[in-house]
Amino acid sequence: MKNPRIGAHLPIGKGLQFTAGEAVSMGLEAVQMFIRNPRGRGARQYSEQELSAFKQILQENDIGPVVVHIPYICNPAAARDDLYEYAYEVVAEDLKRCRLINAGFLVLHPGSYTTSSLEQGIERIAALLNRVLKQHEGETCLLLETMAGQGTEIGKTFEELNLILQQVNNKDKIGICFDTCHTYAAGYNCTTDEGLNEVLTKMDKTFGRDLVKIVHANDSSKELGSHRDRHAHIGQGFINLSGFEILMHNNFFRDLPFILETPLEAMPEDIEALKNIREQS
Repeated sequence: MKNPRIGAHLPIGKGLQFTAGEAVSMGLEAVQMFIRNPRGRGARQYSEQELSAFKQILQENDIGPVVVHIPYICNPAAARDDLYEYAYEVVAEDLKRCRLINAGFLVLHPGSYTTSSLEQGIERIAALLNRVLKQHEGETCLLLETMAGQGTEIGKTFEELNLILQQVNNKDKIGICFDTCHTYAAGYNCTTDEGLNEVLTKMDKTFGRDLVKIVHANDSSKELGSHRDRHAHIGQGFINLSGFEILMHNNFFRDLPFILETPLEAMPEDIEALKNIREQS
């Protein structure tokens, strides 16, 4: 298998077995999904047959890693206690559900501090992660995602993410998901060799590049430093094809899975674009 592996976020509305089949038909080498309603509280139960078929299809076609994304409504930094406890329940439950499908990673948005402060939000995230990871017995690694910094979002800088990670006790089960759109919108320029080297240097001075486990590959329809999270298809945004060429051929990033989160209707074109970039010398 060539590096980087190319994956995508797929829906699960038709069942896990259908999702696995879609991954095969689209030529994916990794896959990401929700395992509950991404905008609601529902979480259906899976039969042993469905779980077995899903894992068998992926294994036979060498598709991995399997990545799960936490629902958008989950806010681990919430100032309101009811929303905070709900976030804890979702993260803890989804970590358990990850074991059912052999998911290697669970991606989590750090959340927004809303009516509190950045410092209080960071403390609440770290406390939630410590509660969750203290009882986590599986192999799934929980990943904090780099964020664009809209409103009171936490995680727009490597320093903010590092402040969370420094307070987490179980460090062997925590890492970082590098979202290209979010990071670019936050002001980190990965579109030139010089800019990417600077990004890696800033990583090394904070949480360390070795904690980055996967890449969310999304172009950005908004400018560098805009702090606006607007995904674009590969090559149709400000990162552009040239930016992804630099990322995918970088000695560090090329060893990480690149997982698309672009709209499904044009995802085949994005998959092809990333594979074409990978083929270039």
